Amino acid sequence: MARINLLDPLLSSRIAAGEVIERPLSVLRELLDNALDAGADEIRVTLEGGGIDYLSVADNGSGIRRDDLKLLGTRHATSKIHDPDDLYTINTLGFRGEALYSISAVSRMTIATRSADTGEASTLVIDNARREDVLEIGPDKGTIVTVEDLFKDIPARRSFLKRNSTEAQMCRSLLTSKALAFPNVRFILTVDGALRIDWPKVDSLKERVLYLFRMDGISDADVNYLSESNEDYTVEIVAGNSSVKRSDRREIRIYVNNRPVEEYSLVQAVTYGYGELLPGGSFPYAAVFINDKPELVDFNIHPAKKEVKIRNKAEIHHSITTLLKNIERKIPEISVAKQFYLDDAERWENGKKTTSFVPAAEEKTPFHAYPKSEAKESSVSEIIRTYKEKDKAWLEKAKALQENQKKIKESQPIKADAKVCEIIDDDNQFKYIGQAFNLFLIAEKNNELYLIDQHAAHERIIYDELLEQKSVQNLLIPIKLEVDKLTDEFLSEYSYIYTKLGIMLSRVGDGNWEITALPAVARSIEGQIVEYIESAKADEHELEMNLFAIIACKAAIKAGDPVDKWSAEALIEKVFKLKEPCCPHGRTFLVKLKEKELRAMVGRTS
Repeated sequence: MARINLLDPLLSSRIAAGEVIERPLSVLRELLDNALDAGADEIRVTLEGGGIDYLSVADNGSGIRRDDLKLLGTRHATSKIHDPDDLYTINTLGFRGEALYSISAVSRMTIATRSADTGEASTLVIDNARREDVLEIGPDKGTIVTVEDLFKDIPARRSFLKRNSTEAQMCRSLLTSKALAFPNVRFILTVDGALRIDWPKVDSLKERVLYLFRMDGISDADVNYLSESNEDYTVEIVAGNSSVKRSDRREIRIYVNNRPVEEYSLVQAVTYGYGELLPGGSFPYAAVFINDKPELVDFNIHPAKKEVKIRNKAEIHHSITTLLKNIERKIPEISVAKQFYLDDAERWENGKKTTSFVPAAEEKTPFHAYPKSEAKESSVSEIIRTYKEKDKAWLEKAKALQENQKKIKESQPIKADAKVCEIIDDDNQFKYIGQAFNLFLIAEKNNELYLIDQHAAHERIIYDELLEQKSVQNLLIPIKLEVDKLTDEFLSEYSYIYTKLGIMLSRVGDGNWEITALPAVARSIEGQIVEYIESAKADEHELEMNLFAIIACKAAIKAGDPVDKWSAEALIEKVFKLKEPCCPHGRTFLVKLKEKELRAMVGRTS
């Protein structure tokens, strides 16, 4: 066996650093925590070469005293905790005293700072654990930490890093994640000389989260703010409504005491809260901010502080689920971007159609974007000026054309079906237009056009009728079932659930059961019901939902089935009486198109 010896200090420091610093993202995470703990309200991050060659974090916080620089960068040196009890009441993002020590062991780190207490400016350089003398120079305010040549002296570690662009994107995602929890701080990110993020200080969590949601095209109207306060904790949620969804859980973000954490049970609470608001396989956009008493949480279980133990997790789980159940379903609307059209009097000259100037939708220049070039602005102005001077009488021509169209319309007789349109404004009235593609029923109501998925709509109607047990039929010949021991025990204890659903079950022997009654709409799908009963061992709510969905789906009108006028009208009438237009699987089956939007699509503005 080899002899035991003490490790070289540099080697031991690099081994320890490997637990905390894995890539540029790890460096940025620790430096951001320090900047936020210093009370900064503006943080500037600069990356070059994906943060591998150069990474800088500049803040306007309280700075560091010159005397403290003597300890800074040594192992377990921290200003955040002082005795063992502090570990259980942590109010800061950093607390272990490992970050700067670990970073300085695998890079060249420069710390330039000015203390707000003493006004002293100081600069310290630690190059791969080799400390240099403190210089009496520094910034005007706050602290600038620069990390260069990460893992340069450890080529094996550097070879595991990804491409510069990928590492930079990881850092950008981290900065975004951190910024969401601190709306009162301005965050700026520059990558290889290009400004990528500039999020100003805002007044609320909702405003800050909207900066992220807008990147995915989510409008402010589709986002809800929910909150609840308790004796030990508060919960604030910024979440999208039923029209906002994605195919993964990536945008379900959980924060505990301003830290982004990975806590599956709380992510699960979000999905439970949405319930049937989203269809199966879809997940919401939601940011959950939990502020819990420090003594009830423990972050000291993971080097990157990604995980947390929460003593009152059950109560918080319930609060999240209950809050999200208040989100209402939104009927999707078809909308178009507003465009500018010239009038017919302008677009047609001498019997030929002229080229109209149709400017693109107004570009909302982000506050962080660079100014447009003067050449581009002057060219647009030139086009507009040319258009205005082209025919100064165009407005008079347009008015004359509109007046002429009005006279023609007034001279036409009123059609017989015009009376139907007159009563459409009544909430109980609609006009059935027809069926499209043997799938969509089209109806007009209150100056809006509705497209209804006939299968999903009929599914929901049947589902509701089953819930009310409107029609249950006794079977002349009972359906026999033979089940295994576990299912036999389950049915013996929970057969009352099936009775509530209109399915009458009776036990006639060990493992032998009979179905003596079924809902009327289920008579054609007896086989599927039997198969489900033989295998299902869910809880009451899940059993009820799944069984109803099976019956409703099988019994409903199918996509591709032609529907006569009377059946369609009867179905649409029931649809308009529903509180929420969604099928039993949670999918919204109705969209609407406003008259003004339809007019805009074809350029008719009046």
